[in-house]
Amino acid sequence: MVDMNALLALQGQLFLLMALGAFFSRRGILDGGFQKGLTDLVIDLVLPCSIITSFEVELTSELLHQSIQVAVSSLVIQVGCWLLAHAAFRRCAAGRQPVLQYAVICSNAGFLGTPVAQGLFGAPGVVLASIYLIPQRVAMWTLGVAFFEKSSGRDVWKRVFTHPCIVAVFLGAVLMFTGLRLPGVVDNTIRAVGDCNTGLSMFLVGMLMSRLHWRDFLDPTVLYYSLIRLVVIPLAVFAGCRLAGLDGLPAAVSVVLAAMPAGATTAILASRYECDSAFAASCVTVSTVFSLVAIPVWCTFF
Repeated sequence: MVDMNALLALQGQLFLLMALGAFFSRRGILDGGFQKGLTDLVIDLVLPCSIITSFEVELTSELLHQSIQVAVSSLVIQVGCWLLAHAAFRRCAAGRQPVLQYAVICSNAGFLGTPVAQGLFGAPGVVLASIYLIPQRVAMWTLGVAFFEKSSGRDVWKRVFTHPCIVAVFLGAVLMFTGLRLPGVVDNTIRAVGDCNTGLSMFLVGMLMSRLHWRDFLDPTVLYYSLIRLVVIPLAVFAGCRLAGLDGLPAAVSVVLAAMPAGATTAILASRYECDSAFAASCVTVSTVFSLVAIPVWCTFF
């Protein structure tokens, strides 16, 4: 069962970190160039280091069994999200349709979900969260990008298997399954960088949220998307876990990570492919704000 006091403390910490990012962005101290650089730093270095260190746990039959359960659960979730993305936003404006479809497939489980899983469930939670993210990362660089452009299969799969987070998962899995450990100085360096994940990730989300205007909360399409992302999808996952007899930590990780807001890459890709980038930023920021309420609610079920 989730410790609600720990959850509320974690939510408060995450909120303050995001508030710092929003403050420095609003004051103009940090500009868009810094935000892009910080995004690349987190994705290419900090998050992979956090993933590697999360796998440095003793492999037990229970953890192996839970990892398989989460992997299957995540795969089913991604297929369901892909179908939902096609069905829910077929009649949207051309500039908004790919944004919404991608945002259904790609949540912020990497940036926001990993720190939440770490804070609530410890190292086993981060391991399962990393496993959960494998199908999502594959989907976001294949099915997700296909909403914006038509890429060749070779290019898509090259991006998937060379993604730093995917490489980190494979390296971490090797360390976990073999029992090998990196040299002390290397391991300590990776661990020190990985420990920055929560602070830098939430600071980055706060910078993105600094563009939020109160009118963004009144856009019916943004509200509709937030309802799907934070209520419909995790509710379907929760029901599916119950029907499949999946409970305990695998079910908790699956539901909580399914309740994450839109991924920050939604706005990045919208800008790159000349879609409605302002609308994409609204989807990310509004769903992120609402997730501060939605995530604790879903955690009460475990």
